Amino acid sequence: MENNLILTELEKVILNKIQNYINKNEKVGIDTVAKECFVSKSAIVKLSKKLGYSGYSEMYYTILATNNNALKLDFTHNSDTMCMDEHLKKNIDILVEMLRKFRNEKIYLDSLGICDSAKEYYLQKLLIFGFDAASSYHYEVFKNVKSGLYFFFSHSGCRSEIIEKVNEAIKNNFKVISFTSNKDSPLAKMSDVAIEVAGIKSEREHYLPNFFTANLIILLELALSEYSKRYLSNEDD
Repeated sequence: MENNLILTELEKVILNKIQNYINKNEKVGIDTVAKECFVSKSAIVKLSKKLGYSGYSEMYYTILATNNNALKLDFTHNSDTMCMDEHLKKNIDILVEMLRKFRNEKIYLDSLGICDSAKEYYLQKLLIFGFDAASSYHYEVFKNVKSGLYFFFSHSGCRSEIIEKVNEAIKNNFKVISFTSNKDSPLAKMSDVAIEVAGIKSEREHYLPNFFTANLIILLELALSEYSKRYLSNEDD
């Protein structure tokens, strides 16, 4: 692909047409794009190759994947609460209201791998705010507590250990909130609430920064700030 890529007005129309369909969560084929943009299919294929793709399908699914990533919570570039988008506000609101609902019940937290540090951060913060929170390492924790809130942190959300632990929590009437980068993972699908947070994994030899844990921590800070404003600011009045 050329470094200084210049698109014609017609090529911009084609790309915008594809993006408009994706924004509406509607799949669109090359025939439809060609018809609605009054161009031939070969013109669309030519644009695809100009952008460095093998054809229309690769271009379409790459744009689709980029759009899906935009829906994940990502505070890498902006953590200013005044600039939060609706998707972020919605997830913060869900977390705040779940904390409010389970204010006087047990909250267990569990994790795998790189998420352990985020789990420990959540635990300490919840304790500071007066929640009855504890780490959950074994199934035995559910023996004496038969309901509450269960947080599980996992980047992939696919390990078999996760499924076993979450099943045990559900069996004991715990509401499950999952924090994962994969909304289609078994963990997310088993959860009462699945919060999808941006983060990537890469090899050490070609390492890219993984903001998953950082995003989890910032999410909690924003949620606790909102929780404080809604439910704690008038307690001393």
